[in-house]
Amino acid sequence: MEERTKKNLFIIVFSTLFLITMTTNSSAKSSYITEQGLITGYGYGQVGECHTLYRPILFIYHIGLDTHKLLPSVIPDTQKRLTFYLEPQFNKVIHPASDYEFGLGFGLEYRFNIIKNAMDGYILAGSGFHYISYDSSCQSGGFNFNDNLGAGFYIYITHNSAINLGFRFRHISNADIRMPNEGINSYLFMLGYSVFF
Repeated sequence: MEERTKKNLFIIVFSTLFLITMTTNSSAKSSYITEQGLITGYGYGQVGECHTLYRPILFIYHIGLDTHKLLPSVIPDTQKRLTFYLEPQFNKVIHPASDYEFGLGFGLEYRFNIIKNAMDGYILAGSGFHYISYDSSCQSGGFNFNDNLGAGFYIYITHNSAINLGFRFRHISNADIRMPNEGINSYLFMLGYSVFF
């Protein structure tokens, strides 16, 4: 079961990357994609009541999709400020052991202007599917879910590209599919680079 779940999550992540690559070959105006970025970062947290430190190094591909184009009758054209995002990711866990996690996150991000043509702020909320190799007496490894809340800044270096500085709170657990399931809570400090279309 573990190997099958692991294989299915790899298929989800790489299928998403393939679809994104194919979509970006079309012109930016006809594409649903409004943003593409790479994010790295460092997480600091603990595993449930065990109080074991949990430290991932993040490697995330961030894709922003135009919500107005996805749902034109529901969401008004907000000048591409509200996006639905997808985040295929592979993260290396450096503590408590040499572990890893991978999965696909998704959610909504809202950008707002702070300094015209120089800086935007953003808030986001999301969830996703996660596979973690870490397994302990407090948290089962394998298939899990992740929920996160975050905020940050885009600091523009050209009219359509920016440095992304962000912070997120992330919770990983498996919704009591397997025991133990005390969860892993982490604070994520993130640095990225995004291009907007």
